[in-house]
Amino acid sequence: MRRGLVPAAAALLVCTAALGLTAAHAPRADGSGAAAPAHLQVVASGLNNPRKIFAAPGGVVYVTEAGSGGRDSCLGRAPNQACMGFTGSITRIGGSSRRRVVTHLWSGAHRDGTQAEGPAAVVVRNGRYYVLFQDASVNAHGRNGLGPDAATAGDLISTPPGKAAPSVLVNLAAFEAARNPDHGAGPGAKLGNPAIDSDPYAFVPYRGGFAVVDAAANDLLWLSPSGRLSVLAVFPTRREPLTKSEALRLGAPASTTSIAVQAVPSSVAVGPDGALYVGELTGAPFAPGSARVWRVVPGRKSTVFASGLTTISDLAFDGRSLLVLEIASKGLYAPASSGALIRIAPGGDRKVVASTGLVFPTGLAVAGNSIYISNFGLFPARGAGKHGELVRLPRALAS
Repeated sequence: MRRGLVPAAAALLVCTAALGLTAAHAPRADGSGAAAPAHLQVVASGLNNPRKIFAAPGGVVYVTEAGSGGRDSCLGRAPNQACMGFTGSITRIGGSSRRRVVTHLWSGAHRDGTQAEGPAAVVVRNGRYYVLFQDASVNAHGRNGLGPDAATAGDLISTPPGKAAPSVLVNLAAFEAARNPDHGAGPGAKLGNPAIDSDPYAFVPYRGGFAVVDAAANDLLWLSPSGRLSVLAVFPTRREPLTKSEALRLGAPASTTSIAVQAVPSSVAVGPDGALYVGELTGAPFAPGSARVWRVVPGRKSTVFASGLTTISDLAFDGRSLLVLEIASKGLYAPASSGALIRIAPGGDRKVVASTGLVFPTGLAVAGNSIYISNFGLFPARGAGKHGELVRLPRALAS
């Protein structure tokens, strides 16, 4: 899935840059910027484009902040100019304590800090921080043109706390260029989607290594303990109807009546059964009800665990129930759409446990007696009129 923020240096954020979403497009129906509803407690505000959350023992959570770009180098022209810097970070939140434990991570964004790309997810192990970075402007050789600041774009790295000192474990874009597991599936070059595309967005510890979803490559990969990368699953495209207005929005001829919609896997979680569960953001036109959750067991054919969902941004298990976070429950083209947190019970019953007050939620984790959500996840800490925050919901209210 090619996302175009800057024509020659595409994509800052797998979902927002695809749509050109900015602060002005935030949902209005629930009073964006107002206090969160009573059942959603704001734990931390002023976060810098918060994304995935990692839950640690003792109710501690780590929030990945994609940053707000910088002024070191800029590509393109206003209003779509992308500027690079080292404003990405990892923040530890536990009880009344909040501090940035890793700083100086690569970030790129518009000058106002919106449409940020950079660190997308973190796993904490034995005092080290494993950080997954998004990528941009991937060419057929698996490289980008974002300059030296973005040297770690598309990488999974390890770093000690403090100012980041990255040790690269794997370059996902290089793997995509060499293997291209989905064979360039999708709408094709006419809609700006080249055969080689990579945008890693989520990962979890798995079998001594890590399971990683590459949203733009439409696949699920496994990094073994020895550092070998292999394919666990490739997620197929589907043919979806396209209205005339949607065709024009996508730059296709008005006569186009359907489009090959990519899966765009945005999230991964390990279930209580040991299987991997992968949620789809889906590609344009992001139709409501078109997103699915896949169940993946290595060596077996992947199956659809749940369907009829919309623009999934994250997954987490609460006991045997699956929690699904939707970034926009009415679809990304609906300007007044709030997000939603949906509980899927083992028998398949569903319940929306939170919606009002969720504005572009991007990350989800269960820790202790709480469910944590990155809210206003597409906004920087300052300057955009709205600010990233972490909210909590008591687990008892989500049962």
